[in-house]
Amino acid sequence: MKSWRCFLALLLILVLSVSLVSLLKTLSLEESSQSSSGCNATLAVEINPNLELFAVLYILAFNGSDYFITAPKGYINDVLMYFAPYRDDQAVKYIREVFNSSLPLYARDNEIAEFSSRLALLGYLPNETDLGELELLANFARKSDFMAFYEAHRSEYERIAQPLVKYLECAPEEYERLFGHTYESFRVEASYSLHIHPHVVFENETVYYVGGLYYMNNVTMLSYVMTALHEFTHPFVGDFLNGNFKIFENMSYYLIEMQNELPTTTTYDPDHYGSFYTYLNELFTESIAEYIALGCGVPRDYVLFRAKAMSAMFLPFWNLFDEYRKAEELNESLYQYAPTLAQHMGMWATPENVSVFYRKVVPVVEPSVLDRASYQGKLIIVYGTQNPDESGNEYDRETAYLLAERLRETYMRLYGQAPSIVVKADGNLTGEDLRGNLILIGDPVANSITARLNENLPVRFAFNGSWVLRRNPNAVKNFTAFRITENNISVIPLNSPVPSVLFGVVETIRNPWNSKGYVLIIAGIDRYGTREMSKWIQWQSYVIRGETYWEVGFYSMG
Repeated sequence: MKSWRCFLALLLILVLSVSLVSLLKTLSLEESSQSSSGCNATLAVEINPNLELFAVLYILAFNGSDYFITAPKGYINDVLMYFAPYRDDQAVKYIREVFNSSLPLYARDNEIAEFSSRLALLGYLPNETDLGELELLANFARKSDFMAFYEAHRSEYERIAQPLVKYLECAPEEYERLFGHTYESFRVEASYSLHIHPHVVFENETVYYVGGLYYMNNVTMLSYVMTALHEFTHPFVGDFLNGNFKIFENMSYYLIEMQNELPTTTTYDPDHYGSFYTYLNELFTESIAEYIALGCGVPRDYVLFRAKAMSAMFLPFWNLFDEYRKAEELNESLYQYAPTLAQHMGMWATPENVSVFYRKVVPVVEPSVLDRASYQGKLIIVYGTQNPDESGNEYDRETAYLLAERLRETYMRLYGQAPSIVVKADGNLTGEDLRGNLILIGDPVANSITARLNENLPVRFAFNGSWVLRRNPNAVKNFTAFRITENNISVIPLNSPVPSVLFGVVETIRNPWNSKGYVLIIAGIDRYGTREMSKWIQWQSYVIRGETYWEVGFYSMG
């Protein structure tokens, strides 16, 4: 279930402001971008020494095993061996106490981000004065000769930082074209081995992205590019809204609709959903970042994939890309185009029809069932009893209970509380149960409820000598499918065959017996595939997995 936790964690972005003090950059991959329009902004990407010092202490504090530690195993072992004589240092104890593992994930996430903002904007700690409690970290760095460890891993840091430069270096010029101005400097300040929730700090014409930076392949590298562009965009959008918010403020019904549809997510994420101003800030920031990504050479299919996922979090999302394009075609900055943009937003939906608009354009996503169940206080996991092989029924029953336990743990770690999670056999469901939020375990042969829904599922089971999966785009709206590999995300034709060697599918629909609820179907080609697929609840409408095949897709049900 770690993948599910990661997607929810992405919703908890902190936007922090910290005073700028002197900077000492020990490792910096500097690139200047200069355009014919006169853009002279600079870009730097670095693994920040202070953030990596924090990460080392964090690894020591939790003995190399914690949700927020992202480094490869070899690097963690290097930390534990090199710093072994200092594992009982006061700085280690301080980190262990401040970021107590008993706290909910979202609380620790916030604390790590806030602490990192302070560190990223200081010079290397042993060279600073008046550090307060941070003097513990500075003393640790001096005693352990932290910089020797840092220098020994320089090539790793450079390898992870360099690929971002080619995508980010054009961003200042793109901002200038869209907003009519840019800033003097853009800096990525990152840790290599600790998950630091991405956030932005802006001071003295310099925009700082602060976060973690560790990826395993090209696809995850592109996710960091997009996240950095998102954070770089925040100051521009903040300035834009400070001057133009009044012309949008009567459209808060967009936020209200999101709060109705994702009540738990919006409650636990006030930085995005706490007010219409913060919501509009995130909506514009993400959509503009994706628009700029296209201009900076990020592959179009990857941007489309991200836009599909983000459109499930923000309404209205899709229409904005055309608006930015129209502004450029008119040779107008967004400041000049703002009245037209506001007018169009007011026409896309009104308070009276915003729910209809939402269902038409926003994809249903797998975590919706968990969000709604948390809000309503109950989730029912339904295992099948129809398999003529009784051992298959028992295996699916065990899968249901294993999933229930993982979900309880996830809820507790995220929010400190969990809804009632009930496991039932398909033959024991009441009419009231069917109207709830359901997770169905098993394919149409095993689970009678899955069988009742199968013909109208977006990804259905069909028998062709053996059971196979087939996309069913006529059952939904706006169906888009993507093939994911380590190095690429690409759109695939809806009529292309689904490989036969698979684990199975996880997919989401609105509850046909109660349109305010959701049904999540977890169905494998066999009982073992069903159990494997129970580990793949992610922020998408469906996922199909095999040993070497990974497909995800999005659809709406308006």
